[in-house]
Amino acid sequence: MALPQCCQDNFECVQIDAFARSGSGHGLPHSLSRAVNSKQKGFRMTAHKSSLTGKTPLAIALAAAATFTFCIRAQSQTEAQDPLTFEVASVKPVPDRFGLIHQLPGNQTYEIKGAWLRLIMTVAYQVTDRQISGDPSWMSTDAFDIMAKAARPRSSDELHAMLQHLLEERFHLKVRREARQETVWALTVDKGGSKMPVHDPEDKVHEPIGGQALRGSDGTMCPGIKGQNVTMSYLAFFLSRGMDRGVLDKTGLPGAYDVNMRYMPEGMRLGGRDGGGPEISPDCSDVFAALPKQLGLRLESAKGPVEHLVVEHAEKPTEN
Repeated sequence: MALPQCCQDNFECVQIDAFARSGSGHGLPHSLSRAVNSKQKGFRMTAHKSSLTGKTPLAIALAAAATFTFCIRAQSQTEAQDPLTFEVASVKPVPDRFGLIHQLPGNQTYEIKGAWLRLIMTVAYQVTDRQISGDPSWMSTDAFDIMAKAARPRSSDELHAMLQHLLEERFHLKVRREARQETVWALTVDKGGSKMPVHDPEDKVHEPIGGQALRGSDGTMCPGIKGQNVTMSYLAFFLSRGMDRGVLDKTGLPGAYDVNMRYMPEGMRLGGRDGGGPEISPDCSDVFAALPKQLGLRLESAKGPVEHLVVEHAEKPTEN
C-alpha cells in the first residue's frame, strides 16, 4: 500500500492498525487517540479501508480494521545538529541609549549597544518602527547591551532568525503577525534591465548595507549606500526604513547583488555654503531618480500586503 504524500515529505510516519469506529480515535494508543480527537497541529491522518462488497458479516468485521497513517513533522538532522540559535549570548540593561546595532566582521556576531527592544525588533524581524504596535512603554525607553555569537559564520537571514529566537528566549517576546493591505512602493526592474553586478554565489560573506558619503573633487558631496551580497528583499526592507511607506520586492530577481548607489535619502538635509556644512553635489538626486540610473530598478506606487507585528507579551530580562 502506497504511503500518503505527507510521508514522502519531511514527515515521520507512524502506521498502526486499529478498528475503525465512526468519528473516534478508540482502538488507538492513548497519546495518538488524543491527537486525533483534538486535531493537534503537526499530525495528519489518512484512513485506508478495504471494500466491504460481497463480504460475510465476519469478513465485514475484520475489514473494518483500518490502517491509520500518522504523519508527524520531523525535525531534520540539520535542524537538530545546527539550530538557529546563538552559541553564547549576554543581555545587560544599561542606562545610556546609543541605538547601535551591527554585525561584526565574520558573519557570526551581533553587537548591540544601548538599544531598546522596539529598535532591536526592527532589525531582527526586518520591519520598520511603524509596523510594530501593542508594545509596553518600556520597550521604547529601556536600553540594553547585547553580545551574541554563533558557532559558525551565518548568512544575514540566519542571523536575523537567531536574533528573533534570542528575543523570544530572553525577553519572552511573543508577537502576532498581521498582513494589512496598504499603499506601498513596489520595487521593480526598470525597462532597461538591472545594472547591479551579480554577487559570486560561492562567496558566503554577508556584509550588511552601510551608508557612505562621497565627496567630489569640487568639494561637494553626496550620501549613499553600499552593500555586497544583497538580496532584493533586503534592499526593499532597507529602503523602507527611510521612506514614508513600505517597499515590497517585486523585482523577481533571484540571488544576491552588489549595490552601490549615491542619492539623497528622504527627509535628509545637509548644509551648503550658507548652512555651514558641505555643499551637496548638483547631480545628487533623490532615490526615485537614482534607482533607474544607477541600479536599473524603479519604485512604483501600488497596493500590497504589509506585515505588522502586534506585541502580545514581553518582559524585561534579568542581567546575565
